[in-house]
Amino acid sequence: MGKTQKTGHNQFIKSIAGIFLSFAGGFVFSASNIAGIASFADISLAGAVNLPCAIAVLIGGIVRCVITDSVGRSIVKLAAMSVIVIAKMFSEKCSYPKGCGIVTIASVIIAGTAVSVLINEFPQKLLFYVLYGTISGFTAYSASELISDLQEHKVINLNGTFGCVYSIVYIVYIASLYSMEFSSINIGLIIAAGITLMASFYYHSIGGIVCGALSTCGAFFVSPELGMTASMLPIAGLLTGFIRIRRIFLTSVFFTLSCFMLTVLIGSDVNPELTLSIICGAALFVIAAPYYSDKWISVGGEKKTESPDINSIKMNFLSDAIEAVRLDSAKISAVLAAGKNTEIPKVVNPRKRVCSSCYRRSICRTSDMETAGEMIPVLPESCIRKRDVAEELENDIRNRTAEQLMRLRFSDERELINEQLKITGEIVRSSGEKADIRYSGAKSRQIAKNLENHGMNPSNVTSYYNSANRLIIEIYFAVNEIPESRTRICDLISDELEMNFSVAVPVSSAKEMRICLYENPPYEIEVYSASVCAPESKISGDSSSVFADGTGVNYIVLSDGMGSGKNAAIDSHLVIGMFRRLICGGMSCSSAIKLVNSIMVTKSREESFATLDVVKIDLDTCQMTSIKSGAAATIIRKGEDVIKISSPTFPIGISTQAELYISEHELAEGDMIVMFSDGITENAYLFIKELLLGENSIRDIVREITEKADVFNPSLHSDDITVIGIEIKASES
Repeated sequence: MGKTQKTGHNQFIKSIAGIFLSFAGGFVFSASNIAGIASFADISLAGAVNLPCAIAVLIGGIVRCVITDSVGRSIVKLAAMSVIVIAKMFSEKCSYPKGCGIVTIASVIIAGTAVSVLINEFPQKLLFYVLYGTISGFTAYSASELISDLQEHKVINLNGTFGCVYSIVYIVYIASLYSMEFSSINIGLIIAAGITLMASFYYHSIGGIVCGALSTCGAFFVSPELGMTASMLPIAGLLTGFIRIRRIFLTSVFFTLSCFMLTVLIGSDVNPELTLSIICGAALFVIAAPYYSDKWISVGGEKKTESPDINSIKMNFLSDAIEAVRLDSAKISAVLAAGKNTEIPKVVNPRKRVCSSCYRRSICRTSDMETAGEMIPVLPESCIRKRDVAEELENDIRNRTAEQLMRLRFSDERELINEQLKITGEIVRSSGEKADIRYSGAKSRQIAKNLENHGMNPSNVTSYYNSANRLIIEIYFAVNEIPESRTRICDLISDELEMNFSVAVPVSSAKEMRICLYENPPYEIEVYSASVCAPESKISGDSSSVFADGTGVNYIVLSDGMGSGKNAAIDSHLVIGMFRRLICGGMSCSSAIKLVNSIMVTKSREESFATLDVVKIDLDTCQMTSIKSGAAATIIRKGEDVIKISSPTFPIGISTQAELYISEHELAEGDMIVMFSDGITENAYLFIKELLLGENSIRDIVREITEKADVFNPSLHSDDITVIGIEIKASES
């Protein structure tokens, strides 16, 4: 189906907003100055953005020049932006950061050289335009790098090299805003004061000093007088961050008074423009501060005591979850063993058993002949109990065969131990992989304090943003501190952070319970299922489950136990239950399935196996992963195409080494997935394809397949039937 209608609409809105902001940037910055010359902010902006936005910057600059009658004075800038637009039209490389920087440098030099030749100032100004173009190109490269990183990670990353790049861009554009003075206020000083105050409030003294110093640097590029006026910003930011007033309005008042007092101390004139600009900057902070979130800004710098080792916490919980699964499987094995006599019969010579009770044993002469390792009795012709001896011999052979088969089965224990060691290695190796998450210490502390204020005592709270910049909260409670309602926890945190969260089903380990809350992803799934028992059975041997792992990744799991009835239901339910607990505990799908397989192989002396069909959907990217172990086919409607996923693998519990078939598919809104058990035969696949390509809802498709399954079954014997339908939808929140 391609991109969905809603996604296309959102992209259209973003494109329009980008074009409008680019036009506004070109209009505003075309009249700005830096160090006594025309600012290159508008040229750098045109070089950094994509083609439509670059055209908007050029149009904004032309409109401003026409209104102010300054086309002649800005002819070099307008010409440079025109060359940039032409270059972006004919080369896609100009859209990459390096290409943006190079084309901006070249455009400024070409435009400057052409104008210099026309006004007979060549080559006197050539060196100036080379320097001017180099600075413009470096700024364009920096801005393009930041735009690309922001689009990819959806976060302003102020760490390391990106922090330096943001500083350069900030100085250039804040200096351009400083140069735009109105009758009673300075736009640049208002924004600089607001940003410095915001940084000192949320990041304390370091934030206030850094932002204040950068703002002062930009002011000195405009004029020494303005630089001296702005020099009180880093000191006021230092004091405000050090005092740490946790009230927004009181912080703004303290910052404003500090700026006023520092201005007096350094001997600068307290003019109405300065006072009103600082007050407006404080007002801007008061308005914007309640909407600030570390979701959009990453600064790092969390202390080790404030930034726990999230991988360590997850691994501890996973180890406890594995222990809980081991204990549960041991209990189930004990129950199954208690219901059956699994003791291997003791093999006794059949002649001794029969002849010991015969009244003629004293006068009978028999001998034992050993053949192929077995004792075969040789009886006299006059023996009256030959038939009894033959029956005992048959029982003896059967018992010996059973014993040998049992020994063969348990001889695989060494291979099974090796497989479990491999699983352990995979778990340890995956735990060492660095997760693409960004820890939020402020959110963690805020949530922990809120829960404590409401009488709850979590043992640990970790909040972090995933690769899609969604906030995920993991709350751990000791077994004696488990709250009664997870819904209340979700409501409390949603009200505290003023965000909408979904809560996953709690997961318990041997020592703790974990409750996961996550910000809703951009997609959601609609799931319908239907199940029919086999005619000769009252209980379906199929089991299914739909759950989220606590991060917004959804799993739809279907298991078909061997045969039908109670025993099959136990096996399939056990497989799904263990798989769900391990996945929610933090284990990867392949490791979880292998561990479940090893448990099923050894849980009892009886043959016990079940298929496993897993559909994993990442609702951030609509990436679907299908994992099969002996399961029936899965059918996907992807746009106008229908895809069948099948694999000849063994079910769970047959072999010591689990066989997995894994395939990945990119889905979009409106795509559908149909899963089913072995009760649906291949003869029904064409019928399912027609349903998927028709105008049917996923609910109707599931109902139709279930009702007409017997029509396509050529066998007289019917199996349990389970059908699960899944449709991808855009999230409403």
